[in-house]
Amino acid sequence: MLFLSFLPLVFWFFTPLPLHQRFISHGAFSFSLTMQALGQALGLVGMAMFALNLVLGARLRFLESLFGGMNRVYIVHHILGGVSFILLLVHPILLVAQYLGFGAIGLKSSYVLYIANPFCFAQFSLVNPECSYLFGVVALLLMILFLVLTFFIKLPYHTWKLTHKFLGFAFFFGALHALFVSSDVTRSPVLQYYMWFLAAIGFASIMYRTILGALLIPRREYVVDEVKQINPSIVEIVMHAKDGKPMSYTPGQFVFIGFPDTRGLEEVHPFSLTSSPGTDKLSIGVKALGDYTKQLNRIMPGSRAVIEGPFGRTSYVYYPCKEQIWIAGGIGVTPFLSMARSLTKESDYKVDMYYSAMSSEGAAWNEELCSIAATNPNFRLIPWYGVEKGYLSADAIAAESKNLLGKEIFVCGPPPMMRSIKSQFAKWQVPVSCVHSEEFSIH
Repeated sequence: MLFLSFLPLVFWFFTPLPLHQRFISHGAFSFSLTMQALGQALGLVGMAMFALNLVLGARLRFLESLFGGMNRVYIVHHILGGVSFILLLVHPILLVAQYLGFGAIGLKSSYVLYIANPFCFAQFSLVNPECSYLFGVVALLLMILFLVLTFFIKLPYHTWKLTHKFLGFAFFFGALHALFVSSDVTRSPVLQYYMWFLAAIGFASIMYRTILGALLIPRREYVVDEVKQINPSIVEIVMHAKDGKPMSYTPGQFVFIGFPDTRGLEEVHPFSLTSSPGTDKLSIGVKALGDYTKQLNRIMPGSRAVIEGPFGRTSYVYYPCKEQIWIAGGIGVTPFLSMARSLTKESDYKVDMYYSAMSSEGAAWNEELCSIAATNPNFRLIPWYGVEKGYLSADAIAAESKNLLGKEIFVCGPPPMMRSIKSQFAKWQVPVSCVHSEEFSIH
């Protein structure tokens, strides 16, 4: 992704204008030319990242294989999106800065007057310089609006997801600006073709997740059999395939699921599977943490469930080392429940599972896990209750499991817990490649 993001710079370097003329005027360094060059470069890279970020957000299966899990795809998606916004925000600032001290700031301020002109759209044209700048301004304002709604206003998930449409419109206007404003893009055929390619894949990703989603995105229909109340805040929803053909998945994966027959629960959300692939039933475990999850106990048996997936590579079956440590925190136990249910006595895996909760009352499915540990000599359960022992640490795990090195380690739980435990593993010099995590929030 980084290579594709910075490829426009390579083409930009070889545009007809010699590189030294972008920074030097009359044999001396030029502040104005340098600001212009940097502004153009950041704009190109920012738009490339914007387009590629839309691709990352489309949940394409080949990306999961490429990155080693949809979880990692979304981590890169979040990082790339943030960097893209910063670059596109700095882009116009540098272009305006080129006029500072030269008495020419009015050249750019004329565009503001043009935008405010009520007859602006009477002169509309893609190649009209003023309209091309207008597209850029509109795109930037939409991105700022999305940023405010995302980071400064706490919104329900379905409303937050709706705000992503701002990004689609922002990309539309940003692409028009990049492709038609008078710049190196319009003067260099190779750079122009590449920017058109980025615009095309960006628009294709938007269409795939919106208008064409019903036709192109593979989804399965399931029917709810039972909604089990595991404890006051956790439910397990058990389902069967409507067509009688169970979905193929590996233990520890997750799905995006919505319930179209239950008002307010139509929107799809990601949840870990708790069932074992060897059964005809599919189940998810959910803790009531927000507006959506607090309503899941309203789902009635016989209701439809629409499922997209499965996704995820945080499973013991994907890694060669048979000696493993599983670390669950709170509701982060769900993928491990699926894996524990899948382990057999004949398996050559040796697993130590640490289940961290504040108390035994908060440890959902604890009795079942204890039962699995009692009947499977390859699976050892180590409950860890905070009120009795404090926070779970790498030191405690190393003491109990004898060694941390040479083992695959899986972690799923609240973000602060995962950050802490992974940083402790780093101090123990556990290779990053041996520590695998599944974050709660991937949207």
